Amino acid sequence: MRKQADRKVPQKRMCLRSLRKKTEHGMGAFGSACVRTALVLSLAAGGLALPSAAFPVMAETAADVSESASGNVTDQSDSLDTAVQTDTSVTCVDYNNLEQLVQNNRNLKNALDNYTSNKETYENMLKTLEDERDYMKFMQEKYEDDAEAKATYKMNASMLNMSISQITKQLESQESKLQTTSRQKTIDSYVLTAQSLMRTYNQMNTKAQAEEKNYQAAQSSYQVALKKQSAGMATAADVMAASDTMQSAKNRYESYQQQASNARFNLLSALGLDTSVGIAIGSVPLPDLAAIEAVDFNSDMEQAIGNSSSVQNARHQSAGTATEISVKSDQESQAEGTVRSRMQSLYDQLKAAKLQYDGAEAAYQSASITYASLQKKQQAGMLGQSDYLQGVADYYSALDARETAVVNLNQAWETYNWTVKGVS
Repeated sequence: MRKQADRKVPQKRMCLRSLRKKTEHGMGAFGSACVRTALVLSLAAGGLALPSAAFPVMAETAADVSESASGNVTDQSDSLDTAVQTDTSVTCVDYNNLEQLVQNNRNLKNALDNYTSNKETYENMLKTLEDERDYMKFMQEKYEDDAEAKATYKMNASMLNMSISQITKQLESQESKLQTTSRQKTIDSYVLTAQSLMRTYNQMNTKAQAEEKNYQAAQSSYQVALKKQSAGMATAADVMAASDTMQSAKNRYESYQQQASNARFNLLSALGLDTSVGIAIGSVPLPDLAAIEAVDFNSDMEQAIGNSSSVQNARHQSAGTATEISVKSDQESQAEGTVRSRMQSLYDQLKAAKLQYDGAEAAYQSASITYASLQKKQQAGMLGQSDYLQGVADYYSALDARETAVVNLNQAWETYNWTVKGVS
């Protein structure tokens, strides 16, 4: 496993190095068009059983969006034809229905018919998430001078790292035993990955909506700056600053929009659904806050230990001699300690995510009141267009912060529950 992973590293680095060169030599960090890079996180080929070639790296300018999007689908059509069972009756992807939807995936269908250990499935699942994580890190470096965009990509890389950790543990479990895995845990692993992709889509889609409003407000401010300059009320530096702000907002908007499009394609592919039709993607739901408040951590800890494959493996090792018994005891204690440490970390993250949500929700409620007042002033002709658009942008920023907090809390809650169930 380690040797195989090591062989993949140079290819990933070459992809990222190539992207950086295209960014540096093709245009500036915030040039006339945003470099639209996309690691195609496609789970289409076998629904998580992909050859490495199924993850092409693409870079295109804003003018090439439509061409690259169609090329993205075409490049993977063969994989889709052979690996995905399409369900044409589905019109909407609902988060709470993912367990049923993932069973449209042909590879999972085959796995459920013969669910012996499938190391390749988990390796490709892991590579899928690692490639998306690496791309988010690349975008984080690209937007080094843009604190907001950098923070967004950093957060998504962190979220994907959490899923990577879970799949890695599943892979380690596969390698540590020869017996078959349970039917439900096989399904759960696909659901876990679909959940992660759906969170990424919602995150990028909400960011795109908010950044579109910022772009519109920046466009208006730029026009105002031009008019002021004509009247001798603004300098060339003022106009340049307004132009830079507008371009930065445009770049972020296009980047988030492209990532949302990619994530949508990847999610539908993973679910075995037709990526070319207008299937709606639902929102990531807010977890049951009462259930979070009622968490019995000690009970969940013991359940997680009992369901942990590493603990079970240690407990079921054969031991005859005193030395073997001692080694077995040490390994069991170590495995239990690892689970306890992870559960404590996940519980702390859950509490922190809940606090973040509470703050974002309060800020959103306040912004909603301000937004309602803004609408009334606009209707009464008491606001200029530029001020109105900035007010709309402020509201959408608060909405984005709330939705981000919902996604983070959902991630923390799902990860905690998956770990309790032993799917981690």
